[in-house]
Amino acid sequence: MLKIMIFIDGTWLYANTPKLSEAYGDPNFRVDFGKLPAVLAQEIAAKAGLAELDVVRTYLFGSYAANYDLRDEDAVMRRREFFDMLKEEYRYEVETFPINFMGRRIRRADRAPGDSFEPKEKCVDISLASAMLYLAAIPSAYDIGLAVIGDRDFAPMLQCVRRLGKRVALASVKGSCAPEFADPRDEARLKDFDLLWLDDLLPQLEFKYERVQRTCESPMHKGSRLVWTTYRPRKGQKFFCDDCRREFRQQQDEALRQFVTGQPELNGHSPDNGAVLGLSVVVAETIAEVSAPPLDLQLNGIVKKLFADKAYGFISAMNGNEYFFHLTDLIGLDFQQLREGLEIDFEVKKEPGNGKAGAAQHVRPRA
Repeated sequence: MLKIMIFIDGTWLYANTPKLSEAYGDPNFRVDFGKLPAVLAQEIAAKAGLAELDVVRTYLFGSYAANYDLRDEDAVMRRREFFDMLKEEYRYEVETFPINFMGRRIRRADRAPGDSFEPKEKCVDISLASAMLYLAAIPSAYDIGLAVIGDRDFAPMLQCVRRLGKRVALASVKGSCAPEFADPRDEARLKDFDLLWLDDLLPQLEFKYERVQRTCESPMHKGSRLVWTTYRPRKGQKFFCDDCRREFRQQQDEALRQFVTGQPELNGHSPDNGAVLGLSVVVAETIAEVSAPPLDLQLNGIVKKLFADKAYGFISAMNGNEYFFHLTDLIGLDFQQLREGLEIDFEVKKEPGNGKAGAAQHVRPRA
């Protein structure tokens, strides 16, 4: 059986979901990434006159916001959870890269008028091209490489893959596809099959939201813990019902408001003497781009202070900075297990700035 590998420009596909929704006539349309590899392989097999193809690997390359305004927390977390789901549930090979937003809002429309900041995505296109070329140079890795892309910058890479003796297939979205890819004459010699339009496969790719009963594991849950939901937690992730998730969100918002207007004492000092670093959503937007340090996402440190009644605390990192975290930022830990002085690993959600602490996520036991 011939082997196929699939290489997806995740940032491009994510940005084009609204176009697919419009084409399908349903604003709630979402691609079922569990079905996507099999559907694409079946279509290419038909074009190649084969009964089936062996999907060896599916690679997705994408980016996510880092050092962003914490009012965009929910959107960023949904994207991070999406990448984790691809790896854990669907066995995708996922490569993601941070985009430093310098403390700003993610959407341009939410930023201050006149703010000319342009986020810089790095490495996504190069990583996809490198992976497809590298694996093409390995004789037995794959026979057909399918790239889910739209950017014409990939054209030289596709030509090189074909020169290495691999067959190339392309899938794209109408209205977001380079003319060279859609050219039926293929004068640039980029592919071995007619272009596959995702727009034509939407009924097969639609994600179906199924309601199931799950047990809410929130310590603050009220009433029966068995609830109906369409939310599907990742493997190993605790399930919190919609009401409890809203309550957590309110807790986080309240904590952030406290750090803007006033802060609890830490180590016996008041916040006025500068001993405590807090979060400031408002001030974050004024951080100068030129003064922003390089983004270091993976850090370790110790739990410095806990506020058990409000389910949050502070981390003192080995780099000398401090980071706020909430119960919902924990992975593999219960808040009740935490103690001051506990060594932990974490990722940076937002860097410190202007005399204020940063924010942590994916807080987990020290490896």
